[in-house]
Amino acid sequence: MTRSSQTVKEAEAQYEELKNNHLESYKKASIICPESDLEALRSCEGSTPEQLSAQLSRLNQRIQRESERYAESIDDLKMLYQKKERKILRRRQTYKSYRDKLNACQKAQELRWNKFQRNATLLKRQLTWRLLGNKGISGHVKVSYEDETLSMEVKMPQDASNNNVRDTRGLSGGERSYSTLCFALALHEMTEAPFRAMDEFDVFMDAVSRKISLDALVDFSLRQGSQWIFITPHDISMVKQGERIRRQQMAAPRS
Repeated sequence: MTRSSQTVKEAEAQYEELKNNHLESYKKASIICPESDLEALRSCEGSTPEQLSAQLSRLNQRIQRESERYAESIDDLKMLYQKKERKILRRRQTYKSYRDKLNACQKAQELRWNKFQRNATLLKRQLTWRLLGNKGISGHVKVSYEDETLSMEVKMPQDASNNNVRDTRGLSGGERSYSTLCFALALHEMTEAPFRAMDEFDVFMDAVSRKISLDALVDFSLRQGSQWIFITPHDISMVKQGERIRRQQMAAPRS
């Protein structure tokens, strides 16, 4: 073995011994003063021993004063602090969980509100008097969800002034009945029900309007596929019976 090799081995042995001594000294020092306490004293770096001694005296005096104010020891206060800290952490986690749920609910509510707005707009469009065209009448319904009002405009074919009637009192009895019937059918078309009934729908109508109304009701009911019951005191002989149409006429009252 050469001299240089022996020197290297001795240096390695000394390094290992110093390393072990450093670890042992570190463990002993940690028992006296934990490393966390040293990190709290980083602001004292560069201070002289006299300054550190004065600061230590001030800290001891403060500890003494605080000890006189509270019956608990420092260890008890540390445990209480850690307990409160864990409680605060749990509360923060609970708050975060509730906040996430609240955000999800608000997002769902916003989506449903947007869907409601779209549906409201579509319902306004659907609520139109399509059947008025059978008599050459044009009209539509204006719905205000904000004011909770419903208004209508009707234009009769014989009106040369091109003015729209905004009040049903401006229509004749038959025209008002037929307009009301068309409005009711528009509502029926927007809803679903297995059974529907209409009583005296042709009041104040003349024979021509009554036939148009009956034809419109029969076509509409057959197209809807639900069961309808129409009650009228007038003649219904113009309605043809079929597989899905039945007529029932009651006997005339006795005098």
